[in-house]
Amino acid sequence: MEPTTRTNEELSLTHRTWMVEYTVHIDDNSQRHLSLIHAADISEVHQQLLQELRKNYQTSSRVDVVIHRMEPVSTSTDKTYFEGIFSP
Repeated sequence: MEPTTRTNEELSLTHRTWMVEYTVHIDDNSQRHLSLIHAADISEVHQQLLQELRKNYQTSSRVDVVIHRMEPVSTSTDKTYFEGIFSP
């Protein structure tokens, strides 16, 4: 069986951008997060979110996470709508 390679166009057809809104509770502190994750399905989103949490909270002994929203992004906004409105 030959290994298959996918082009960026093929990957963009199979992968979607997912918005994940969650809160992390460590001891008495809580932090609200909003992440955009590029993944094919919900299980891949879950895996990437766990990797992100492990990377950001590797020194914490216990981390409680509450997911508020996890959904694919279905709207693509044209950047020309914002041209000239916002400046640094």
